[in-house]
Amino acid sequence: MTRDINAVKMKQVRTTILGNLNRMYPTPLQVRTLYRVMIAFDENYSLSLMEKDVTYLKQKGYVEYIDEMLGGGDSFEKKVLALTAEGKEIADRTQTDDALEI
Repeated sequence: MTRDINAVKMKQVRTTILGNLNRMYPTPLQVRTLYRVMIAFDENYSLSLMEKDVTYLKQKGYVEYIDEMLGGGDSFEKKVLALTAEGKEIADRTQTDDALEI
């Protein structure tokens, strides 16, 4: 049961990240700013968990670090994150991803 709850929570967090980036689309957000929004939903959400979630979304092709094109930020918090076209489709629910469906 706990495993199911954790899976649902993980999906909710990742969907919330995409949703917040979608609200600002096409403007990117600094990870630090997005993290502040995320801890408003869950004060126990850590920056290390966010890094794992963002890495997952990046590997899926839904987000990208736009500052990597310019040499990258010196820390995760300072990176600038943007929604990709594929991520926009998932956030708008015009496409689905079973791994993010609750």
